[in-house]
Amino acid sequence: MDDRDESTKVAMILVSLIVSAVVAFVLFIGAGSGKKSAPRASQSAAAVGEAPAPVGEALLKAYYEIGKAELSADSAAALKAVVDAAVANPTRIILISGFHDASGDPAQNAELARNRALGAQSALVAAGIPAERIMLRKPEVTEGSGGAREARRVEFRVQ
Repeated sequence: MDDRDESTKVAMILVSLIVSAVVAFVLFIGAGSGKKSAPRASQSAAAVGEAPAPVGEALLKAYYEIGKAELSADSAAALKAVVDAAVANPTRIILISGFHDASGDPAQNAELARNRALGAQSALVAAGIPAERIMLRKPEVTEGSGGAREARRVEFRVQ
């Protein structure tokens, strides 16, 4: 009977070691893959071009002066509608799309549209919207007959 108790103890120790090794392996693999696939909130908020496609009409279109990236006083006041909609829908993201026209230097235009979108994002964060809820789309060229004013805009959607 003593040999049997000793064998049982050895078997239990071996089983415990094997189970511990498997658990450690699974945790190690899980922790490594979690770091690769889970983007940080700050990356999501600041990432331009990785946002979903816009859905529906824009809640607000903010228009800008030529070569400027600052929100006009009218647009800053109208931003309250976006903040109110974001607060009323706490699980939705705020999608910001910056636009520019095709004239001039494309890289400079895209940078200006990007700066406008970043400024709009900063205004929302200053109004109390968490940066993690705000996504920026890659700057887009306005096509068609919308006119120069339409090309100098940022659109806001809560979706």
